[in-house]
Amino acid sequence: YQDQERMAMGMNILITGATGFIGRHLTAALSKTHNVRCLVRKTSDISDLRNLNVEMAYGDLLVKDSLESALDGIDLIYHLAGEVYSRKKNDYYKGNILSTNNLLEICKEKGIKRIIYLSSTAVYKPVATKTYLTEESKCEPITFYGKTKLHAEQLIKQHNVPWVIVRAPVIYGPHQPTVLNRFFLDAFNKRKIHIIGKGDNLRSLCFIGNLVEGLMLLASKPDVDGKTYILSDNSPYTFDEIITTISIVIEQAIKVVHLPNILGNISWQIYNLMGKLFNLYFIELYVIKTMQLHWGCDITLAKKEIGYNPSVTLEMGIKSTMDWIKNDYIR
Repeated sequence: YQDQERMAMGMNILITGATGFIGRHLTAALSKTHNVRCLVRKTSDISDLRNLNVEMAYGDLLVKDSLESALDGIDLIYHLAGEVYSRKKNDYYKGNILSTNNLLEICKEKGIKRIIYLSSTAVYKPVATKTYLTEESKCEPITFYGKTKLHAEQLIKQHNVPWVIVRAPVIYGPHQPTVLNRFFLDAFNKRKIHIIGKGDNLRSLCFIGNLVEGLMLLASKPDVDGKTYILSDNSPYTFDEIITTISIVIEQAIKVVHLPNILGNISWQIYNLMGKLFNLYFIELYVIKTMQLHWGCDITLAKKEIGYNPSVTLEMGIKSTMDWIKNDYIR
């Protein structure tokens, strides 16, 4: 118990990917109670971290030797850095596999007490029925991104460093990547959203505040090593529910244009063809395809074992996101 108390109070934490969307939120939250060090490149934009009580460690996950001093005296690592949106196959290999391997090798040398790795529900085989994904669901990724995240998970399990893996679905909220803003901006500016199919497909989302809450819980739990947890909002939504909620929040009717399923199939064929012929990946084509699939998650395990209780509802999350978009994008 005393150990747990000590861990909960002022641990020395290193965060990779601290300048990214998830990183900036987690860094801000952890820096209130812990000693936080952010691994940043010399070229990183650290303006959002400057006002926080954090230390900067300059290094590059692709240059193993540059990580040595960054890990000195560290108890816990949150490994959030990774490649999500690149067009190039090699970027995913470097950003998700090579970088993780380099970090793990230094972790082993330094005797790190725990690494928490942010993976993705993209590691799963998608389901065509309304079955919820659990930690035990079959891992058979359909994208190169998903394959490299799964490969990184396997590397973590092979190294002799205590680990926790977190799998999350699409994460949204203030400061989210531009690719996610499009959906909200179409709703706000055009009052029209295009979707493939009937709109009844299940989709789990995770509001950034809910994810941060779950990630922070894992810092001080004593018996989570070697476990994998799904963190998402309380329950999945259908596309119709998401659009209805946006409509309520912005107080505008939104026209939903239902496109035929064949468009999803065609976009998927193009996505695969571009990957095979040119090693290029177009996330937009993948997004069109996923509208036909079910990506609903079950978070029972995280609730039971770590006391995860995502408190932000879809309406609250969308309101928070729309307020940020209005301030940042809509003048």
